[in-house]
Amino acid sequence: MSEMPQLPPGLRNNVLSLRYLLLGFLLSWLPLPASGLAAIPLALSLFYGIRYLRDVRRAGVPGALGPNLVGLVLTALLFVMTAAPLVHYERTKSYQECLWGANTNQARESCESSYSQNPNEVEKFFFN
Repeated sequence: MSEMPQLPPGLRNNVLSLRYLLLGFLLSWLPLPASGLAAIPLALSLFYGIRYLRDVRRAGVPGALGPNLVGLVLTALLFVMTAAPLVHYERTKSYQECLWGANTNQARESCESSYSQNPNEVEKFFFN
């Protein structure tokens, strides 16, 4: 009778983290406001990624922390990039709708210039 091979420590947390990361990445491509849903699986990916790092550290697996820390940092960046447009929702939504309606390069440039020349209250507070 053969023994079952021993699974690496934290494998379940690693798989869950990766699955939530992929789901969050796919949801982040949706237009506003649906792209905001990506924050949920990305937050779960960060949670399970941290749990995986904890499991690996406790088990003393050499060389596993570095690559997984890079993955966590990239996941956190994607989370911030997904959540940032929600902070400026009205402005970002109007910019997105303007770009969708732009049929020419001149119309697209008009959208971009009006978006960059009309700072919102948060930007006025911090940058002026």
